[in-house]
Amino acid sequence: MTTEDVRVRLRAKLESTFGAEEASMLMDRPPGGWNDLVTNQMLDAKLDALRFDLVATLERGFRAQTWRLTTALLATVTLMSIILRVV
Repeated sequence: MTTEDVRVRLRAKLESTFGAEEASMLMDRPPGGWNDLVTNQMLDAKLDALRFDLVATLERGFRAQTWRLTTALLATVTLMSIILRVV
């Protein structure tokens, strides 16, 4: 049985169950057209962009945190050296 035979049988069954208009909607094309369907390539591209944004955001956060920690550490060392000189 060919793919076309299966399609014809499916369309006939849908028409008898739901009616001709509904069968056409189910069998022909999606409501927005074939171009509105999401492809695996589109999903991969979106996922790659999201991954890139996430990595960039994490890197910026880690860099800022490192600078804050380094600044606080230097300030603490400086204060401790001043305090120990006075005492």
